[in-house]
Amino acid sequence: MISGLKVINLPAGAKVSRPQNGELFILETCQRTLVLGFNFVPFHHIDDSHDTMETFVADKAYSYLLETICGLKSKLLGENEITSQFKKSYTEYLSYGVRNSQIMSILEKLFMDAKKIRTSFLKEIGQQTYAGITRKLLRNQTIDGDVLILGSGQLAEDLIKLLARKHRIYLSARNTTKALELVAKYSEADIELVEWDNQKLWAEHPFIMNTIGTDKYFINHDFFLNWSKIESRLFIDLGSPCMINTPFTAREEVYRLEDIFEFGKNLNKSKQQKVQSAHAAIETLVEKRINSFALSLPFGWEEVQFV
Repeated sequence: MISGLKVINLPAGAKVSRPQNGELFILETCQRTLVLGFNFVPFHHIDDSHDTMETFVADKAYSYLLETICGLKSKLLGENEITSQFKKSYTEYLSYGVRNSQIMSILEKLFMDAKKIRTSFLKEIGQQTYAGITRKLLRNQTIDGDVLILGSGQLAEDLIKLLARKHRIYLSARNTTKALELVAKYSEADIELVEWDNQKLWAEHPFIMNTIGTDKYFINHDFFLNWSKIESRLFIDLGSPCMINTPFTAREEVYRLEDIFEFGKNLNKSKQQKVQSAHAAIETLVEKRINSFALSLPFGWEEVQFV
């Protein structure tokens, strides 16, 4: 079965036509779009004009998937946001009326192998996340200041979990329902909602963390001119594509996703030994999997939970 496996790595935002018959598994992140399928099927659903398209076949495809799901292909080495992204894509795949049993088998074994690698080699390095680096930068400015979080998705929730113990959280989101769900879920944090798109109110907050990506600029330079009058401040834009339009940079305490990647790159240097051990273990696991793949009844979701 593994001989027919194909994985195509495309740039983030690449257009892929989504078949509803379960013949493809698609993962979309701020760094890439991955298409998983068998034989020539994946190529029928993508635009082959991408200059940076990479194709992996058979055991190389499985190895690439395993390295990706373990965060070893991410700019933040070992980051674990990719875990949530895989889980979300897997849940979406399960919603299809018809699912490909070969894809299911690949994914289920992939999840179990990823759990082994993360548990054995990447526990510490896996703590290096967008939210974790945001907290490090915030601590350079304040120990317990109020924080405004823009958005209501998984990254916003990750920030709430990391910051709520030391900081008073304010939340502003377009999706009021999801925002209220977060307020209720973390009721002990006493999160206060701020009116969506009231940038005058936003500018009163010295520490702002954006988690929303948009194709159009949403916050322009005028906002930052008012906001920059605050003496101690920090704006971190974790959205992809970037939503802010300002010449301000990290020198003015305005950080973009590429700044977070650069910060993470410096942290990566001290963790290379763990990463090398993880790569070696992945090679061993892939060798074992080559001969073990066979059509079988899918495992239950509980059996393939990520760490």
